[in-house]
Amino acid sequence: MQSDKGQVETKGLATGFSDELSRAAVLVIDDEPGMRNFLSKVLSETCAKVDVAKDTRHASLLLDENAYDVIVLDNIMPDKTGLEWLAEQRQIGLFSDAILITAHADLDTAISAIRAGASDFLLKPFRSNQVLNSIAHSLDRARLRRQNSVLRHELEVGRDIPRHRDALLGASVEIQNVRQAIERAALSPAHVVLRGEVGTGKQVAARMLHAASPNANNPFVWLQCHGMSEQVFQERLFGQLEAQADGSFSDREGMLLSAAGGTLFLEDVEMLSPGCQHLLAELLSTGRFSPLGASRSVELDMRIVSSTTRPLGDISEERAFRADLFYLLTVIEIVLPPLRERPDDVIELTTFFTQSLARQMGVDLPELTPLARRRLLSHSWPGNVMELRNTVERALIHNDFEGALNAKSTPMGAETLAVVEQRHILGVLEACNGNRAEAARRLGVARKTIDRKCQSWGL
Repeated sequence: MQSDKGQVETKGLATGFSDELSRAAVLVIDDEPGMRNFLSKVLSETCAKVDVAKDTRHASLLLDENAYDVIVLDNIMPDKTGLEWLAEQRQIGLFSDAILITAHADLDTAISAIRAGASDFLLKPFRSNQVLNSIAHSLDRARLRRQNSVLRHELEVGRDIPRHRDALLGASVEIQNVRQAIERAALSPAHVVLRGEVGTGKQVAARMLHAASPNANNPFVWLQCHGMSEQVFQERLFGQLEAQADGSFSDREGMLLSAAGGTLFLEDVEMLSPGCQHLLAELLSTGRFSPLGASRSVELDMRIVSSTTRPLGDISEERAFRADLFYLLTVIEIVLPPLRERPDDVIELTTFFTQSLARQMGVDLPELTPLARRRLLSHSWPGNVMELRNTVERALIHNDFEGALNAKSTPMGAETLAVVEQRHILGVLEACNGNRAEAARRLGVARKTIDRKCQSWGL
């Protein structure tokens, strides 16, 4: 009777729950066949995966091979109580929420359930809507806990995350090719390496890749690899299980659990110490990890995107980076061009930063004079987009673009002939105070050539 009523209620309630319930994996542990069948039938109509175990031994085996969001656990069973088994599993590494089924909701049971790490308990007899609501609440709590954990990870490193969420702007062929490469890579679960000089937008590219992937609704977390010790690396990534004074166990989720199903961004991965490289290589090779203090391993469920300023293959040949880790990480490599190689994007980026920063700062837009444009285009931008953004911010503070761009820089590295030509012509133009006829005379070319070049550069 109860089972029939439960089925009717389940069909009516399924559409009222969040998508999280429809994606949930649930483990049911009960020695009574009737209760196992009832819960399996009720939950299978709503949840993505439902496994059942008739005893705690079978449940332990299932936990060794599978990950579950919620465990529905009977308390009174032949071999040991559900609370005893739950306390044991917490000690070796069980991070799922647990809902206890009990016929006696006395104070001692409630206290024991809390100590063992149960998030809720259901009093027999119960209906299908009660167990569905309990699981939904557990999933909501877990989601909020993981969101807080992700925010805590970001606050610990003290970065201003929102300022890095702008897309890779520009209409140049070089940046269009990067955007297309990101879109292609996003469709694959493969690990990606983003290579580029400092300030070229590698973190922006990583966020774009995550946002374009099927897992965009899951978390994006990042870890700065420079100066990371093995202990901190393990704690940040794997998390930690700690015994409390009252005999219970508390767990501090690492990034790999907090952002399960999402993206982990390893910034400056070439700066990892040999010990950290070993831990990362083992993680990628086995696809599993164990939180500190836990003996049960957990399956890796995320894409890893790494950034580097130098080719990892070159660093590997120098024996400063593990060869196996290089191959494990570099399934796909995307190279971000320096700003000096895409001068066509400088004015567009300047306009974007000027407008967005002016709104944030509450200041008027300074005039972008022809002289300021020439200086923008003739600068080599060794700090790339990061330097350009800071230059614009300085110009807004002083309400003077020309002054902010007064200093010149020398070209860095190999450049295309077109870039060298543009910088040289613009340098001569500035020396002539913008007089195109005089610049043409000094360069030994026709005035129309200078006009045509300036027009193509947006001057």
